[in-house]
Amino acid sequence: MLKSRNKGGGRQHSPRTFDNSQIDERLYLGTIEKGMVVLDAFYANPRPMTLTEVTAASGLSKSAAQRVLYTLRALRYLTQSEITRQYALSSRAMDIGNAYLRSNPLVEATFPFLLEASRQSQETVGLTELDSTDVVFISRVPSRRIVSSYVGVGTRLPALATASGRVILAYLNPKMADQIVETSDLSALVGPGVTDPSALLAELGKIRAKGFAVVSQKANLGDISTAAPVLGYDHEVVAAVTIVASPARWTVQKVEAELSPIAIETARQLSKVALHYRRP
Repeated sequence: MLKSRNKGGGRQHSPRTFDNSQIDERLYLGTIEKGMVVLDAFYANPRPMTLTEVTAASGLSKSAAQRVLYTLRALRYLTQSEITRQYALSSRAMDIGNAYLRSNPLVEATFPFLLEASRQSQETVGLTELDSTDVVFISRVPSRRIVSSYVGVGTRLPALATASGRVILAYLNPKMADQIVETSDLSALVGPGVTDPSALLAELGKIRAKGFAVVSQKANLGDISTAAPVLGYDHEVVAAVTIVASPARWTVQKVEAELSPIAIETARQLSKVALHYRRP
């Protein structure tokens, strides 16, 4: 298994790390890991890259990176410019993500509820799931008031920097929540707010008591967001409904008074759907 993924560093961003403590090395295929590390390098650096840049971003040796790039290009997950020799993700790279969305019963079944929440709030409404220390948008209805393109389906944000991430952590098994807080990069929190782990854990307790979270300008300096948990099988938290508003039109107090009830009611309706949905 790969130990380091940041050789050469430079301006390249390293792929996400993962918890390998439970891996059975008898069954684990390192060659597949190398392929996924290269694909993750393109996620972390969303632009065409040369072999040298992919090597720096992935932490692989140059020869290993070259073999992986050749294979992914042959399988049509990557393209390569004949002029610049740079590699880029192809449209086929979207297939896995699209297959996930089609196979996730929450996405299609709950979209009408998100649409109604957006109509009521006149703001952007999204559905997020937790993945390690991040939340990922799996559905989204943008506001009609303004064009907001920086967050789309598939966008990944630090969980502790978002209302949806915090509300999921608040309803998560306490040991799992503690582990996520301990392993999160707290430097990702921008703007005003605490970054002390013990203070964050205390904040999660308050969020669970209220039933919703409000976060102002932490994942992005232009947002105030509120979120409520979607509870599924055995009342385990499976997702969160989030409403994102602009500080130009909203204050934290107004979001809490007017938008949080919409998020809570929408999450309650989605929970009825999610009760029949159990992840393997």
